[in-house]
Amino acid sequence: MCCFHQDYLDNSYLCFSSDSTKTLNFIDDYFKNWILAQGGQEYHVPALINRNVLEKCGYFSSFPQHLTVAGFVKPEFYPNVATDSEVKDEYIAMKEQYLTPAACLHIYPMLEGDNIKENTAITTLARVYRYEHGNFDGITRLWDFTVREIVFVGASDYVLRQLEKTKQLALEFTQKLGLSADIIEANDQFYPSQKNIIKAKLQKANSLKHELSLQIKEKQVAIASFNFHDTHFSKAFNFDDGGKIVTGCVGFGLERWLAVINENNIHLDKVTY
Repeated sequence: MCCFHQDYLDNSYLCFSSDSTKTLNFIDDYFKNWILAQGGQEYHVPALINRNVLEKCGYFSSFPQHLTVAGFVKPEFYPNVATDSEVKDEYIAMKEQYLTPAACLHIYPMLEGDNIKENTAITTLARVYRYEHGNFDGITRLWDFTVREIVFVGASDYVLRQLEKTKQLALEFTQKLGLSADIIEANDQFYPSQKNIIKAKLQKANSLKHELSLQIKEKQVAIASFNFHDTHFSKAFNFDDGGKIVTGCVGFGLERWLAVINENNIHLDKVTY
């Protein structure tokens, strides 16, 4: 049996060898096992997401720069593609599907119209796709990357408390790895419309978003984000119970965690959960 040990880099995505995959799984298991031990539920979500979901989430107006449309070759052009080994723009049809730009967006339609009586934590491991003007660096900025996501659903005090607990968990993990990191206030990189500029200022002023930040390749990079949505999603998908049910989410970018572990030559066999 032949075994390949090198990772493969295409600037916009990464393929991982056995060693790197073990490291990714180690990181992912740390956060997944923590939330499952607290009674969290694990969901599975696809790479595709319907435009109706994105529209309800307000994604088109907030982050058009992130979107990747899922297209397909029109049947009448199959012979052209087979002969030329090329797909031209005019050969492509686009319907209602996009590649998922945020892991949590699949969770809210699954709760649509629910009469939620208990505080709930949901986690998923997802492939996430953000084009971001094509500014890829093959390490910390990728088109296709992996996120361990946790979504908290319930009363406001529960969601805020869980976000704080998860911040502490992430900080403790970086300390176990021998890394120096900070939790900082942040805002999403909205498309710069007048409305979104105001939205970003309000987000930061109200401390709705925080990031776990450290240095990778001499750049300050977020390796986790912690977001309080209030009723933004619960109201849009009709499970807010008159404003009583809110949501928050946490995302851990696994490729970035891998990058910082590799850069600092951290040996995980010396790290315990």
